[in-house]
Amino acid sequence: MKQVNKIIPSFKLKLDIRSVWYSVLLWFIIFLVAGVVIIPWFYLVAAVVVSLTTFYYFKIFDPFAKKRGRRKKADRDNILIFALFSALVWFLILILLNLAELAHFYYFDFMFYFSDLRNWYLLVLVLLVPVVYGLVLENAKIVRRKRKRTNALKSLPLC
Repeated sequence: MKQVNKIIPSFKLKLDIRSVWYSVLLWFIIFLVAGVVIIPWFYLVAAVVVSLTTFYYFKIFDPFAKKRGRRKKADRDNILIFALFSALVWFLILILLNLAELAHFYYFDFMFYFSDLRNWYLLVLVLLVPVVYGLVLENAKIVRRKRKRTNALKSLPLC
């Protein structure tokens, strides 16, 4: 952990109640959706629920905000690190909640539980959606910075 802080001194990885709350909320909503929505539509609804939860969770980052003064070099690209860490935390908490659900007497059939593709699909979504959205936010920040530097009218010939 000491070497990670040498590479990225301004970003400290910490588990807060917000990330735990969003992962439990996500697990509960998907549990309700799985009970109500039929299987072909479940995959679309689960993707929408995970995406909307991720978008709302990432509202603390505003990639287009102008910060005044000098910024540290390591402070610039914390979006992807935040996305990776939140995806891993959500994944681990969902695994723990799924194992607690599996240990319940109703779902004690391991083969039935692991053969259901909805469980695997949810875990893949939870890993991929925050990381992809973090990459999109970082790319949007870089593209916006490049657009400010270039002027499209310079290339036009003046008659």
